[in-house]
Amino acid sequence: MTGREEWTIEGFQFGSEKDAKQAKGEELKIQKLEDKMDYRNPHMVFMVYQKAIENRIFKTPVGYEYLKSLQKTLKESPLIREEVPPIPVNQVYNLRDSTNPVIEKVKGTNKPKKQPKVKQEFFTRKTSICVNVILAILVIVMFCISMTGSRPTILNYEKAIQNKYAAWEQELEQRESELREKERAILSEE
Repeated sequence: MTGREEWTIEGFQFGSEKDAKQAKGEELKIQKLEDKMDYRNPHMVFMVYQKAIENRIFKTPVGYEYLKSLQKTLKESPLIREEVPPIPVNQVYNLRDSTNPVIEKVKGTNKPKKQPKVKQEFFTRKTSICVNVILAILVIVMFCISMTGSRPTILNYEKAIQNKYAAWEQELEQRESELREKERAILSEE
């Protein structure tokens, strides 16, 4: 398919070769269905119609036109008591001010482009650096406090325990020497 006239299928002119090929494929599906379709059995027509809608077999106007003809046949049949479901259309159509597509394109180019929203991060890079610096300062302050504090910590507990035992040892030696002097004094008086 090379020319626009070849993009016309069943009276519909398509805007692209891909759409025209899809419509041509739907036309072939319709021909195969018509070869096997028994319009004297409305229940069979109803089943084909329902399957075509459920499976979304038709997506072009060619297929929609065929579905519409099946729908009309089913609504006119007195043997079908069930409600005939509507044909789902997968496209959205907007009402426009003008019917001229060239004017619409010109109007569309003058519209300012929307700036994509920039997702703001919870922590920016500056905030992250500031928080890290503050945490580092806090760690340094904690080490200074633990090193200069009088209470034993995990960093200086060994030295604190040694100092404590050394003080006890001195106190015990001092008491021993006092007791020995008192003993000597008592023994020399007797």
